[in-house]
Amino acid sequence: MPFIFLVFYFFMEKRQENFLLYTLAFVQLTHVLDFMVMMPMSPLFKEAFSITTPEFGKLVSSYNISAGIVSILSAFFVDRFDRKKVMLVAYSFFTIGTLACALAPNYHFLLLARIGTGMFGGVLSAVLMSVVGDVIPFERRAQAMGVVYMGFSVAAVIGVPAGSFAAVHTSWHVPFFVIAGMGIFVLAGIWKFVPNITAQIERAKSQNPFQNIATILNNKNRLRALLLVTMLMLGHFSIIPYMPNYIQHNVGIDKEYLPLIYLFGGLVSVFTMRAVGRISDKRGHFKTFFVLSVMALIPIILITQMTPVPLAVVLGITTLFFIFGGTRSVPANTLITSTALPHQRGSFLSLNAAIQQLASGLAAYVGGLLIVENADGGISQYEYVGYLAAAASILAIAVAYGVKPIQDKPAEAKVA
Repeated sequence: MPFIFLVFYFFMEKRQENFLLYTLAFVQLTHVLDFMVMMPMSPLFKEAFSITTPEFGKLVSSYNISAGIVSILSAFFVDRFDRKKVMLVAYSFFTIGTLACALAPNYHFLLLARIGTGMFGGVLSAVLMSVVGDVIPFERRAQAMGVVYMGFSVAAVIGVPAGSFAAVHTSWHVPFFVIAGMGIFVLAGIWKFVPNITAQIERAKSQNPFQNIATILNNKNRLRALLLVTMLMLGHFSIIPYMPNYIQHNVGIDKEYLPLIYLFGGLVSVFTMRAVGRISDKRGHFKTFFVLSVMALIPIILITQMTPVPLAVVLGITTLFFIFGGTRSVPANTLITSTALPHQRGSFLSLNAAIQQLASGLAAYVGGLLIVENADGGISQYEYVGYLAAAASILAIAVAYGVKPIQDKPAEAKVA
């Protein structure tokens, strides 16, 4: 993977902005990969540590919970520091936490390592989007978001297949060692290509942090942006946790083919993310979000009401879900990021990251309440989850219509 990292940089267009964006994409890639690689390795952890399914669930959920809590706490101070330094510190400890996961000798050590890794992963989510909002002009911001969110798509391509491969052929330690190794190269990229962003510090320090948060939350436009994040999570993560089980047991697809869902969906998303960003900058962020959200309703309903069909049909429908359901986050996050001024952006996006983590957990929980597990391993009433996701997607359109971006000037950043 480090070799791919270097080759990718070599063939990129020689522009500082591109180096910055692809560095941020790799930050996103490793951050999401660290979480996604856990999913398929449940049998390995249960066997290695003699734990139950609920205890494995704690290993997964602890990452999100700690990320959400620290995101809220960081909202009070993150704008008072140079964005580059915050990212360097957070990513350094994130890498150390991932290495600790790889070296974990027992369940409780691994649980603590997951909590620590999630803490710094939560800070990374906010500061990463803050850098995009501070450096990239509004008229090109969606395209930049598309590049950064390519990291999420690549993580989907790599994460689940890598975890599945490790579960069969190697050890659960290996994926964490690989991610920690990648982290060293990503840290070098942050040091070299992320500029020092300090323009917001003086004004942020002049304000009481509690008053600053109150000012953010008293703004109806930003509250609508946070509500938009919540609706997006409900429309996406209520479906995803139960999709593999439904496709395996209800649709009749063998579990060995399930990684193909993420492989095809992720690969296509890698190419569509940046294209959606260009279209969004050209045609308008709300218009692009509207079209993608309406189109996403089709695979949402089809997935949750799918009957036994050939694998090719399943891959076609799930890939559409990745394309429309996933890429709508590009115009949506462009709108959300652009609702805050630079001196409040880090704080606001920290709250946004917390809402995102908590809402994704809520979506999975509510989805679990709606479905019924059958004796044969299949699930019933999954169509109700589809109706919930569709309703949330429609409400997201209505909310997004009221989100008005602030077209501030990009920060004059000193490149380190």
